[in-house]
Amino acid sequence: MTKVEPAPRRQDSRVGDYELLDKVGQGGMGRVFKARHVRTGEIVAVKLATRAVLNDPAMSRRFEQKYELASTLNHPNLVKVLAAGRHGELPYLVMEFIDGPTLSQHLINQTTLREHTAFSVLLPIADALTYLHSRKIVHRDIKPGNILMTSTGKVKLADLGLVKNLSSASKLTRSRVALGTLQFVSPEQFDDASAADVRCDVYSFAATFYYALTGAYPFGKGTMLQTMQHKLKNDFTAPIQRQPNMRAAVDAALRLAMHADPKCRPASIEEFVAYLTGWKPIPTGTTLPGEISKPPKVLAARSNVERRKAARHEVEFQGTCRPVPDVRTARWESTIMDVSRTGVAVLLKRRFEPASLLELSFSIKPDDSAVTHLARVRWTRPATDGAWLHGCEFVNAMEDSDLDTFFIDLLDRTKMQ
Repeated sequence: MTKVEPAPRRQDSRVGDYELLDKVGQGGMGRVFKARHVRTGEIVAVKLATRAVLNDPAMSRRFEQKYELASTLNHPNLVKVLAAGRHGELPYLVMEFIDGPTLSQHLINQTTLREHTAFSVLLPIADALTYLHSRKIVHRDIKPGNILMTSTGKVKLADLGLVKNLSSASKLTRSRVALGTLQFVSPEQFDDASAADVRCDVYSFAATFYYALTGAYPFGKGTMLQTMQHKLKNDFTAPIQRQPNMRAAVDAALRLAMHADPKCRPASIEEFVAYLTGWKPIPTGTTLPGEISKPPKVLAARSNVERRKAARHEVEFQGTCRPVPDVRTARWESTIMDVSRTGVAVLLKRRFEPASLLELSFSIKPDDSAVTHLARVRWTRPATDGAWLHGCEFVNAMEDSDLDTFFIDLLDRTKMQ
């Protein structure tokens, strides 16, 4: 169990140029405080190393490496590291402050996330992981406690304290040393964390997705030894047994990604998400781990009445879209043909399969900033000149007031069915 250290004494409530306001978190390597810059008033998070870091050269070096590595990264779904320094003997990091709960805290009251909501929360994290992996960086500690949710609905991946830079000659992880969090870490990290590659992040991300959708740990709440035995034997309940309304593609992708053998998992976050969204089918004949004790009882599918009854507005303005995630950042030109509070109809020169997740970006006027929404393809129809019309449902529905604000000058009601 992590030893809880007291907050700095009152006379030590200033660290560098920052006044510590409240303690907001504690980990094995440091305590995290909400803090304020004494001159600018900027609110930030300060992570102050624990005494244990000073007594372990490898941990001390990893704390310093966190700033060296994180300061070079720039992604909207990664917590930004702003500065570093020392408070006496203790090193500290200054990071952007996130004004919302962790996913773990959110699930205490919410228990589980609906599938669409889980995709909305976690696919941006997949984008951040794809970004890290493209730079040969492995996170190695993906879990609900390291996913932060802002008050404006954005999500950020935090804590690069266990990162492994595959392109670095640094040997910070000693052979045969385990790193990570018991419930979400891949089994190979317990055997030898120094040998872990991007597939350990695929495993932990899938276990996090499993927990968010089902509210249960995949391998139960036993001892470390019991949990490891379950992991190595692929002994877990298939997620569709816990959530019978889960799409088969989601169930299969999660099970495959939590395979004990990393060679059997999707080779990348991109491939995992392609399976997860149904954009790419899992090869025929693939043996999936996870126990299904009885055929899942499929509940009645959610009605599409909300999309059909929502006021739909006929429009025609240009935008772009891309499948999520896509490290290539390739975007397709698109035309928004109608919009409602719950979704849009999008005209494209290519066809995306139903259940595909798309990031839609469009501007109402040429000089406006782009509006971005995450949406799932519900249906497709052939259009003229080789184009395809896609009916898409927003992962997060717009408020009526937002719709009025964005489109009041451009839209006319339509009788489209």
